[in-house]
Parts: sequence; structure tokens; C-alpha cells
Amino acid sequence: MKLGAIDVGSNAMRVLIGEVTKPVGLWHYSKTAYLRLPVRLGEEVFDKGKISDEKIEKFIEGMRIFKNYLDFYGVLDYRAVATSAMRDSSNAKKIIQRVKKETGITLEVITGKEEAELVYLTFQLIPDLKMNYVLIDVGGGSTEITLFQNNRVHTARSFQIGSVRLLKNKVAITAWEEVVEWLTAEVLPFKPDRIFGSGGTINSVHKVLGKQDKSPVDLSEMKWLQSQLEPLSIEERIHQFKIKPDRADVIGPAMEIYIKLMQTLNLQQIYVPKMGLSDGMMLDLYREKTL
Repeated sequence: MKLGAIDVGSNAMRVLIGEVTKPVGLWHYSKTAYLRLPVRLGEEVFDKGKISDEKIEKFIEGMRIFKNYLDFYGVLDYRAVATSAMRDSSNAKKIIQRVKKETGITLEVITGKEEAELVYLTFQLIPDLKMNYVLIDVGGGSTEITLFQNNRVHTARSFQIGSVRLLKNKVAITAWEEVVEWLTAEVLPFKPDRIFGSGGTINSVHKVLGKQDKSPVDLSEMKWLQSQLEPLSIEERIHQFKIKPDRADVIGPAMEIYIKLMQTLNLQQIYVPKMGLSDGMMLDLYREKTL
């Protein structure tokens, strides 16, 4: 079954097209096409509380491209969601109405909890994962943290800490205190064995460090990369480490988030399955279509 997912994040917007089946009780999922546009809605939202007219036009054009993309590949059904930046934007309702009118796409603004639940679905693609583990999904505007026991959600929470938000100095000290208190009270007592990381930036860190697919990133390696990138200009980061231009400025803030959370959890490695919200949306849509 060919399905599509549109993910409108704070740093970029993405469309994913794939084939999903479940022939013998196990998910089978293959990606057909993927397109990412670095619109960065959160840049204005976290500063001014809304998205400018100029950025709206760029965003609408991106959604038109996505609709043509879905039509070109003959997608049976798709879902479009927006996360932190659109949640915080005062003119989100107006933008969503325009998207529907001009592209035919119904864009949903989902909560941090819903976002975490969709990312969680991707772990059904990893068999025999019975340990206690934590999933950390760092986006541009928020970070979702989920604790699993026996591959079931035990507790989850969304925090107003993200790479773009941190870059714009819009993360309050109380937000850091809140996440540390929550982890200490709700997660650490269950002694999680492993951390999994989700999101474009942790995928970039994994790639820049030259890690093999199933190899984790060590906390020491992330600290080393952070120290190497910190004194460099954006252009130098792009040239020396082959980082995407729209990722080069947010990779540092995102690593700061991962490092602080890993230290709080007292775990030295983070695994990077390279699956995220778009993948979870695909599996959820398939599940709805086949119930």
C-alpha cells in the first residue's frame, strides 16, 4: 500500500512516500521517495510569536510542491501534521485555512504527546526490544521524551526545548530544571538500559562521526564533535564536516540537548535507528486503513 506523510517541523518540512505491508504479522516498510525543504518556521515564531507573510508564501509554495509530489507517485492516502512552531504561532489557523484552500491538504496541528506516540510506532519495526529504554526526539521547537518498558509506553512528556528555540535563546532556565526534575522522578527509578535518538540532527551527528548503521554514538564522541564545531563559522562547518547548510547552525544546540539528557540519565551511548515522525505517521495510517 503506497502511503504518504507530510511533517511540518520548526526547522524543516518533509514529505515521505513509502510502501507499507504486514504480510505475516510483521511490518514491512520501504521508502519510495523523500523530499525535505528547509523553511524554518520556528525562526520567526520563537522570536515574534507568528509567521511572517513572506514565510507563509514560501511555506504554501512548499505545500504545493508536496501535493504534486504525492500526486506524481500515485499515493493512495496521506496525512499532514505540524508540530511545535505551528502550535506556538498566533496565525496558525489562518495559515492552515490557506493550505486547505490552495492545495487541498488538510494540515493537523498535533500535540507533543501525539508526536511522541507517532515516533514510538517506528519501534515496532525493531523486533525483540524488551529492555527498558528511553526515546529522545529533539526537534526545532520541542523535545519529546518517552520511557518504554517491555516495548510499551510507561511515561512520556514534551518539553519546550528545541534546537531552533535554543539557537534563538528562547529556552527558559525553568524549562531545563523541569526536564531534569521529571527525568529524576519519573524515568531514573526504572533504570533504563538504553537511549534511542530520533530527529534530523542526531541522524546528522551519526553520519558526521562516520558511524555504521547499528553503531551507537558515545557521549564522549558527541562532546568531541561539539568542541570541534563550536569555534567554526557556519561556512567552515559546511565545508569541513559536510553538514547541510540549514543544519550547520542548529547541530550545536541539538547536541547540547542530547548531552544534557544523556548526562542526567547517566548513560554513555545513544542509538540512532534513523526513524522519526514521518515513518510513524506512515505506520499509523496503514493501521487505520487496514482495521
